Amino acid sequence: MFNLLIVDDEKYSVAGITQGIDWTDVPIDNIYEAYSAKQAKELMNRVNVDLLISDIEMPGDNGIQLLEWTREQFPETETIFLTGHASFSYAQQAVHLGSYEYIVKPIDYEELKQVVVKALKEIREKREAKQYQETYRRYHDRWVQQKPLLIERFWQDLLSRRISSSPDTIDEAIHLYNLPLSAHQTVLPILISVEQWNKELDTRDEEIMEYAIRNSAAEILLADSRGVVLQDRSGVNVALLYDGVYDDAGLERLRDRCRSMLEAAKRYFYCEVSCYIGEGTELCRLPGSYQTLLEQEQDNVAESNDVFMWSETAGRTAQQVIPFAPVDDWLVLFEAGNKQELLRRLDDTVKAMREREATADMVDMLTTSIKHLLYRSFHRQGLPIHSGYAARVGIRSLSQFQAWAKQTLEEAFEVYHGQVPDTRAVIDRIHQFVALHLMDEELKREDIAKHVYLNPAYLSRLYKKETGIALSDYIMHIRVEKSKSLLSDTDRKVSDIAEAVGYTNLSHFAKIFRKIVGIGPKEYRQKFNK
Repeated sequence: MFNLLIVDDEKYSVAGITQGIDWTDVPIDNIYEAYSAKQAKELMNRVNVDLLISDIEMPGDNGIQLLEWTREQFPETETIFLTGHASFSYAQQAVHLGSYEYIVKPIDYEELKQVVVKALKEIREKREAKQYQETYRRYHDRWVQQKPLLIERFWQDLLSRRISSSPDTIDEAIHLYNLPLSAHQTVLPILISVEQWNKELDTRDEEIMEYAIRNSAAEILLADSRGVVLQDRSGVNVALLYDGVYDDAGLERLRDRCRSMLEAAKRYFYCEVSCYIGEGTELCRLPGSYQTLLEQEQDNVAESNDVFMWSETAGRTAQQVIPFAPVDDWLVLFEAGNKQELLRRLDDTVKAMREREATADMVDMLTTSIKHLLYRSFHRQGLPIHSGYAARVGIRSLSQFQAWAKQTLEEAFEVYHGQVPDTRAVIDRIHQFVALHLMDEELKREDIAKHVYLNPAYLSRLYKKETGIALSDYIMHIRVEKSKSLLSDTDRKVSDIAEAVGYTNLSHFAKIFRKIVGIGPKEYRQKFNK
């Protein structure tokens, strides 16, 4: 809401504006009145005035002098002038001093109301832009000054399996990095997925704003808890809570913190974010638990801007897990093509089941797990799964299961790794979609993700990994290239060309064009025609 001040030495003129116009549908909180420049200054020193409507010709200091004083004392206050004489010198002075509008009496109240509405809209936009710039500048400075942290390197190496997850290896690393943990410490991971930017940003700006999001997550999610917020080696933001054991009430409080972070991201950082809360896991088992969260995010193409609990979603898609059979780790080995390690772990599991006197139900559960592993892998790549991979009737012993599992995995390896589509095909489909929808003002990442059947956040990481640039940068560049062609090959207006490549705001289009090409669109056309 805004505060409005009306200044005129004729009281009936002030009353006409305050009472003759219906202000109820305008975002004005208070309307103040003053009958001289002196009264106006006294009032503005006491209360905040967003918009000043002032007569120019008044006894004592006139409106021009009041505007000069306002510009010095309250530079963010906008001014609309009213006068009974259309004097060019007055108008010239008003424009020079930066008045918003100049209206000649007698006043058309409807016209004045429209000017006020427009002025208040611009005031709000300027303040939002200033707030964004201040937030951006603050985090940019911190981002420039930050240095690589050993703690972040340790977590990145652990999550990406660059170091062994054996307790001895982890304890050595913990000692080296002087962390208050142990290999058997319970840690709870929270994946922070940036799904959509609501403001057009280039790659550098996205990196700065993601840094700001991580700082916000550290303040909101960690609160009084021990932990760290970082970006893993593939560009995923993750919070790790060191005291990872939570009862139901604690998990609900954690969910509320995540919701607060989602609201902060939307309000201050112009993006849509989802949080995936994992389960408390011993540090030595954290990589597998974290991989499960990544898969949950990648598989989620229907819901966004929400908080997802592993404990609530695990039963929907995951198989019943044999306690001593880490099937999620097997899935990673299968998709990575590490067949020998997968078969070795299968043998170890069969051996452990023999030692624990496995039942028929346990054999059936593990058989189902193998089938589900293959289904998930083939389904995610859009490949048909052969009916021959179904368990044959009559598996009643561990030996029968072991023989079936080895044969099935051998056959599946050959088919899967011979048919997994090249990610280049996905990139080509993205480029085709962008080309077809270049005129769409709101060409959203979510629409592109739906077209190629990928999670939006995963799509961004995949595109940047494969092409070396952000998807938003590609869209900006392809729009500019199209506009260059239209500028050089046609006589269409620049504003029409801007709309043809998805920009309804001509000044924004010119700004983007100049940023990428180095000159404005009109200069480019003149240079080409020469």
